[in-house]
Amino acid sequence: MRSRKHLIWRIIQTSVEMRILIYFVLFALLITIFTVIFHGLYPDFEGKTVDWAQSVLFVIQTITTTGSLLTYHSDTIIILSTIMMLSGVIMIFMVVPLLLTPYLVAVLRSGPARKTPHALYHHTIIVGNGELSRALVESLSLSDKEILIVEEDETAARTLARKHLRRAFVIWGEYDDPQTWEQAWIRNADFVILCENERTIASIILGIRGITSARIISIVDKVSFDRYLRYAGAEYVLSPKQITGRILARHAILNPAGDTESSLPGLDRLTINNEEFPEKILRLIHIPVMVESKAKGKQIGDLDLYGKYGVIVPFIWKSGRFISLPDTEETIDATTSLFLFGRADAIRRAVHEELEVSREQIGHAVIAGFGDVGSSVYTEMMASGISCIVVDAKKYDVNEVEGNAEDEEILREARIGEAQFCIVALNDDNVNIFTTLMARNLNPGIRILARANDPLSVDKLYRAGADYVALLPRIGGQAVGRIVLADTVTIIIDLPDGEMVVLKQIQHPVEHSVKSVTGKSGVRFLGIERSESVIVSPTEEEILHEGDAVIVAGSTEQLKKFIRLF
Repeated sequence: MRSRKHLIWRIIQTSVEMRILIYFVLFALLITIFTVIFHGLYPDFEGKTVDWAQSVLFVIQTITTTGSLLTYHSDTIIILSTIMMLSGVIMIFMVVPLLLTPYLVAVLRSGPARKTPHALYHHTIIVGNGELSRALVESLSLSDKEILIVEEDETAARTLARKHLRRAFVIWGEYDDPQTWEQAWIRNADFVILCENERTIASIILGIRGITSARIISIVDKVSFDRYLRYAGAEYVLSPKQITGRILARHAILNPAGDTESSLPGLDRLTINNEEFPEKILRLIHIPVMVESKAKGKQIGDLDLYGKYGVIVPFIWKSGRFISLPDTEETIDATTSLFLFGRADAIRRAVHEELEVSREQIGHAVIAGFGDVGSSVYTEMMASGISCIVVDAKKYDVNEVEGNAEDEEILREARIGEAQFCIVALNDDNVNIFTTLMARNLNPGIRILARANDPLSVDKLYRAGADYVALLPRIGGQAVGRIVLADTVTIIIDLPDGEMVVLKQIQHPVEHSVKSVTGKSGVRFLGIERSESVIVSPTEEEILHEGDAVIVAGSTEQLKKFIRLF
């Protein structure tokens, strides 16, 4: 009996419909009681007869405070009417909103759209929800082409629709329902980007492959699924973890020697090796300053890289801060990383003569975590001649200290105090934060490069002592953006302050100068490539010509204006 009462009480507490039903029953009961009382008292105190219909009407009019056609003068009826009015105010103007508002909001709230308001052409479809899809929308918003997100969870689709109200369409539908893809105008799409788990991706590809000519890009957790998804019909299979590992490694390697993932447009601009015509090709190279480097302690202006080599320093990292347009009086220390922009051969000479140290001086790197990110870091750094010690709870066939990276003794065993680098690459942001704290305390001069899964963890990692943090979803979004936007613009690098460095080919006659383009768009010119020459840091008077490849930096809105000019 007791449990039954508890069950009934829980239903009343948790069910909006039940509470509303109880309210209306009580409201009807109150009207009935007042009607009976009024029907009995009115003839005695007012000396007039009244039937039941008039009594009900009087009670309803009084409770709702709309006024009554029946007149009354006695104190008793006046008091009764006052009580009715007060009851009505309490019931209607206080209780009703509390009970009905949540229900009415739920009823009237529109569900996520099942279809777009109009037909879409040459658009990009993103399938799935999460931080990666948000990063994708940010990257792809550089183009004016429309973006559509397809999500099979109704609640998630509603949230996405509110979040991307101005930047993307969102529709809700089952992935295995052909109507979902018809309503996504998949026949007209240029790209389909799949951000679900590998099994779901395979099922979607097999379902849509016969109804679209769009290029299908699969973003997977493990790159080992590559051949299966390509067999299903994916043109590209990308692993943000593998790409993140390479990026982390290249923030440590002085002269990158690994492969450049040539399938991703723009990445060839970030290496200075194996160039057939280096004197005609501009590059943007990230160079960490080692403790033993002779550049340490100097100001950027003292290096005079532009005067000696024709190389500029458009950006730097210092003590975990990204600085765009660094001052020439900025002092270089062991926490500094320089971005060098210029001809590949000129950068190679500048690195060799001003920044390079011997392999013996570089020392070793400690890699905390040997999953997909850590193993990618390991491969890249070992290929460049940097010895590595892996710290992981599992045993691998590498130079490893088996144990927890949060254990101080384990880190000491990995010789963290002697290491030049610590790459924190575990899958748990909280573990990465604590490992970063420990590494920084055990070796204050070490360069710490960390990964993050959640944007909220990025600032925490920097505060913990990281010199550079790679946000995995953003890396994935940038990689896909390189592919999708390749026909519009070539993304060279996404910068931490929300800017990008891009290359745009001028394909029709123009009469613009660097000054006029900067004035109209706000972008910052880094260089111009021409068939017969290259220009680093062009002057404002430089005139742009058809066929020029222009490299600029700017925010998304600035770059949109720049692209529209050409």
